[in-house]
Amino acid sequence: MVQYRFIQLAKQGNSKAIATLLNSKLHPEGINTKASVVNSCLHILLESDELPDRSSIINVVRNQLLELAPDSIKRVKLLFKRYIDDYATWGQELDLELSSLSDVNLTNFYDNQQNGFYSESKINSIKNQGLNNLKMSQITLGIVVIILFMALVVFIGKMLVKQSLLTPNTGTTYPQVLPKEENLI
Repeated sequence: MVQYRFIQLAKQGNSKAIATLLNSKLHPEGINTKASVVNSCLHILLESDELPDRSSIINVVRNQLLELAPDSIKRVKLLFKRYIDDYATWGQELDLELSSLSDVNLTNFYDNQQNGFYSESKINSIKNQGLNNLKMSQITLGIVVIILFMALVVFIGKMLVKQSLLTPNTGTTYPQVLPKEENLI
């Protein structure tokens, strides 16, 4: 039922559903997919540790999109980037407005900014968003640890004060209050 729901959302042009379905096909190859739709153009960012075979990846994406036939998507801009790189290694445009499935128009592009795909700042913001979330989590965790440590110190201090009030000092010598027998006569 869940798979059916993702397929229905993807057919309606939902970029998250499309990315999820593409991830199910590409994750076994070590490729992660992110997608967004802008003005009836689906932008897909593929990321991996290694550089896969370009034509096979394009065929997988193209076949999946042709099978889905999303309503509101007319074009696809596909970009591949390795995790360690700041820039995309390659890009590909697909035109999905067809009279038949065999007429898919492939347009190769190299200058990502000229074609309106992800600029360097967009790629870095996607990449750094995860890092920023990680840093914020670490800072939050640090603050919580400090607060807990301070609460523990205060608790131990209060327990020691309470214990010292309840326990008589056994090592303390008190002055004799009663006079000695020899002084009484």
